Amino acid sequence: MENTYSPAVEDQARKTAREAQKLGKEVKRDFDDAVSRGKEAAEGFGFDAQGVADRARDYMDSARQKVGKAAERVTTYADDNTALVAVAAFGVGLLLGYLVTRES
Repeated sequence: MENTYSPAVEDQARKTAREAQKLGKEVKRDFDDAVSRGKEAAEGFGFDAQGVADRARDYMDSARQKVGKAAERVTTYADDNTALVAVAAFGVGLLLGYLVTRES
């Protein structure tokens, strides 16, 4: 079969094919780099989010312990000073009753 293209056209076609292959390789390399950077950013975000969640969990545990201790101290105080707590509760009740029933 006879070649109908001139040698200059064949050379230009080969050069164009080589340039297209180079361009394809560059695009693939750039895409792989972008994907790699995206993965690294996502992993970093995941680590940061995990750290924030751990700190929040620690704060909640600390708050829960402090509230538990405060409730225990109030209960102990009320048990040790029953008469004083009863008088204080009665006084608060009288004050609230007065505030609710007074005329504006």
